[in-house]
Amino acid sequence: MKAPRSFIAICAAIAIGAPLEAGANLVQNGDFSQITYSGSLPLTTVFGQFGTGSGSTLTLTDWTTTGYNFVYAPGTADSGTKNGAGTGQPNEAPGEYNTSAGYGDTYMWGPGNGVANGLTGPPSGNNFVAMDGAFQVVAIKQTITGLVVGQMYALTFEWGAAQQQNFTGATTENITATLGTQAFTTSTYNLATEGFSGWMAQTFDYTATSTSETLSFLATGTPNGEPPFSLLSDVSLLQVVPDFSNWMVFIGFGAVCIMFEAMRRRRRHATLTSAA
Repeated sequence: MKAPRSFIAICAAIAIGAPLEAGANLVQNGDFSQITYSGSLPLTTVFGQFGTGSGSTLTLTDWTTTGYNFVYAPGTADSGTKNGAGTGQPNEAPGEYNTSAGYGDTYMWGPGNGVANGLTGPPSGNNFVAMDGAFQVVAIKQTITGLVVGQMYALTFEWGAAQQQNFTGATTENITATLGTQAFTTSTYNLATEGFSGWMAQTFDYTATSTSETLSFLATGTPNGEPPFSLLSDVSLLQVVPDFSNWMVFIGFGAVCIMFEAMRRRRRHATLTSAA
């Protein structure tokens, strides 16, 4: 009787495929809500290029970059129709702190500038980062601490694809997420001219190799000259632990396996005894 092996295989499959729960978020400022800049505007209206090397005085707390990357509050990504600062047009104020780089008022195509592509902030309503995948491409980064070597972690985030206002043409976008030496890339999104992909949930699993590792996100897009932007929001890194409610099912199947095997052994013993 080979049935017990089948039961054991089923039990193993349940164990491997059991859903997982997660612990505390190790990412700091994963909703991009903590912003500082040298101005007096309320943070709900602030947007612009952040990080060193951009000429900006805007800082996104806990994140660093030297690339063409922007942070937006909901409703600000398509709130104007101008690329570059310094002309005093409406909506100039949010970009005034970044006029030295000329990128203070960089917008995405959206309803706010006449394109009905459905551009909106992430489902959570939090801020988001827009990263150019073809111009001054540099990752955004932060150092994650408190990791346990050998422990599995789930990195989750929302992402999307958009195009910089004042440019046209079909583009492609994706994001590569790296933790330490482990890197994963989202699927590549093929975006129609002046389009918006909608927000997409993504999860990657990592196994820690050090107690402290660098987390980074890098946008890659095509073609050069038709700015393909990858959008990012709601980043979390959670320790993965077994879902014990499913383990109870596994234990139940294990008990059935043991009982079935015991019955098989008794029947085999009884057969051998009667034959003797």
